[in-house]
Amino acid sequence: MPTLKTIHKCVVSALFLFCCLFLFGAPVAFAETEVEEYNMAIWNTGARWVAAETPVTQLPDDRRLMRLGVTKQNLVSSPATVTSTRANPRRRNVTPASLDYRTYGYITPVRDQGDCVSCWAFATVATLESQQLMASAGSQSTLDLAEQLLVSCSGAGNCSGGYVDDASDYIRDTGLPIEACFPYTEANGTCSQAACPNWRTDTSAIKGWHWVATTSPDASTLKSALYSYGPLTTTMDVYADFYSYSSGVYSHVSGDYQGGHAILIVGYDDENECFIVKNSWGPGWGESGYFRIAYSQLAPASRFGTGGCEFGYYTIAYDGYKHIYNSTCTYTVAPTAVSTRAVTTNGTVTVTTQPGCAWTAKSNASWITIKSGASGTGSGTVQYMVIRNAGQARTGTMTIAGQTVTVYQARR
Repeated sequence: MPTLKTIHKCVVSALFLFCCLFLFGAPVAFAETEVEEYNMAIWNTGARWVAAETPVTQLPDDRRLMRLGVTKQNLVSSPATVTSTRANPRRRNVTPASLDYRTYGYITPVRDQGDCVSCWAFATVATLESQQLMASAGSQSTLDLAEQLLVSCSGAGNCSGGYVDDASDYIRDTGLPIEACFPYTEANGTCSQAACPNWRTDTSAIKGWHWVATTSPDASTLKSALYSYGPLTTTMDVYADFYSYSSGVYSHVSGDYQGGHAILIVGYDDENECFIVKNSWGPGWGESGYFRIAYSQLAPASRFGTGGCEFGYYTIAYDGYKHIYNSTCTYTVAPTAVSTRAVTTNGTVTVTTQPGCAWTAKSNASWITIKSGASGTGSGTVQYMVIRNAGQARTGTMTIAGQTVTVYQARR
């Protein structure tokens, strides 16, 4: 039973709150939890969403960061070399006032990336799945492709982060098998862990891809691309308040910058001035795993840390679905290990496979550069460069045609 002292304290607090509201006409920010703080900021700024405890806010800070993972810095050089390979048969001067691909059955269920910094894989796989559903008129309701293969085999990234453009290259050139061939483990893993040893012989892929926007996108461009090409892979900056998103039209109101995030735009709504987006934090977060985000969030954050969150930066459209089937695809690379001196060195790796079999090459070390042969079909050659070593001996790897090539460089 509460004491008189406790009751008196509660009454005083309530009277203080009432007086502040009456005198100043606005809420007073003395929230005790982060969710209360965000809801207070939402109220003060006139934002249109609700913060609440979510499966992500219940995690410690280090595990929250594992729900992010796209790297943007490497993307700015790509747009000049990647163009669309498909005409725009549905493009019109005026897009409809709203669009939601979920109503057509073109969106697969919400996934959960868990404790792996792999949003870049989940966003690009979700885009591929939508392309396949569009090609089949939504008839493959159980479609589930393997994100783990991108994490373990593509060279586009791992559980420490990755690149949506490199992942898209791999999806175009090699494709992905069904989830059962490479179940998701929330860990880096290796290609040897595949449940289907011959997964390369039957994959889902895309005909091509292109940038819709890199930086400073506008709503009209994104809406037009959605209408013409289907769901889009995109990125955004995540601030701490986003973890608490429960419902409504999100806009950044408070909290520190957390990192880059990749997601899937599935539609838009002009009446509410927002995009509709599929996340990869499970169906228990947000609006059954989705969120709506205001058009205003296309802008960057202000110097005060509030405002936009660069939503829509580095947006990719896929140019249609294709099925890769080749029952005889096998790959060998030579050599699989290289030793070099400390000076800058050039070398080659030979890929041997059957005609029509696609492959990619990717450096996994900053001091090893792929000079040519980053992708190919059939047998080919990869040329690489190892830059001068000014310190201790070091070891790095390249992933070529799904195989690991190890490079050892001697000390200076």
